[in-house]
Amino acid sequence: MRPETKSAWTALWLAAAPLAANGLGFALGLAWLLPVLGAGVAFPVFLDRVRAGRFTGAFGWMLFWVVFQSAAVIALMTVFPERAAHAVHRGPEYAAEMLHWVRTGVGAEGSPRLFLPVHAAHFAAFCALTALTAGAAGLVLGTWLLNYMNYYVVTLTLESADPLTAALMGWHPWAVLRVVGYIATATALAAVTVRRVRRRRGGRDPHALPLGLLATGFVLVVIDAIVKALLAPAWREGLLRALGTG
Repeated sequence: MRPETKSAWTALWLAAAPLAANGLGFALGLAWLLPVLGAGVAFPVFLDRVRAGRFTGAFGWMLFWVVFQSAAVIALMTVFPERAAHAVHRGPEYAAEMLHWVRTGVGAEGSPRLFLPVHAAHFAAFCALTALTAGAAGLVLGTWLLNYMNYYVVTLTLESADPLTAALMGWHPWAVLRVVGYIATATALAAVTVRRVRRRRGGRDPHALPLGLLATGFVLVVIDAIVKALLAPAWREGLLRALGTG
């Protein structure tokens, strides 16, 4: 298959399959299954690029997938809100926590003392799972985090007096930095795992490790925390106005 044809089919798959996979998850209503189905769409593409040494491609395609994974969950939540509460693990709880922070200023989102340990635990678990499974379990964890973030965005939008502003501001800029950082880190760690497996089997990995992506991932995760600490109070004011209570 020619590279341009393969790319076209990959784009079609990553754009269309998330809706089908997440639709099945919503229909079954099994919260543990939804991130598995979502990650299952992306993982074959991710691993194929990593094994071929096409690390920039793996990174880029996962960013592409994140957009359509998020769009699928948001669309399904909007059409089937009653199913979403059962299908998206921790979705209702996270949305309630975030809306409480927006309305009162009280909560982990605005307190580095509270959010830094959670961020560190999530990132450590993500790195460990990614390294152990060449990205598979890390993608599941990342999809779980992504799904309940999207649950909050939809809930915020539906409860807002200004839904357009709420939708645009719901994905906080520091959260976007975190997603990109996680994907960069996952690509690099999966490459390390693939190299280790090949050497254990007596083979040789001809590809240089993407240490630049690893550094980028770690730097973005750190910047995410800094931006969150600095920007969260002002961002909350904008969200309050969108809700109609500011």
